[in-house]
Amino acid sequence: MQGLSLDYALPKNEKESPEMPPGVEPMARLRYSHFGCNVIHEDLCFAEGVDVHKAKMAIKKVVENTHHGKLPAEHGHGTEYNGPPSTQKRWMSMDPTNVLNPGIGGLSYYKNYNKDPCSRT
Repeated sequence: MQGLSLDYALPKNEKESPEMPPGVEPMARLRYSHFGCNVIHEDLCFAEGVDVHKAKMAIKKVVENTHHGKLPAEHGHGTEYNGPPSTQKRWMSMDPTNVLNPGIGGLSYYKNYNKDPCSRT
């Protein structure tokens, strides 16, 4: 058994739970949120052998394209999701040497945002 935890925000007028995309079939689905808030937390359980990352990206498309929501929401982009270009630009301006949170939002893990870990620039 494998688990997947998600947090996504839906527009305030959205009343429906995002449906699972075709081919994404969790064994269990637990959904909960904060009172008065449309940030949803969801824990999904999948059978062994399921590509959980692929399932997550398919769910992200449904949340964002069908329900006009955002995934991730409350817990940020971390190193799992690419941040929007404007957000990446803001992070880079706040941390020009990339020492505070390397790898966040699809940015480089290396000093000064280099692509090569051995670069001296």
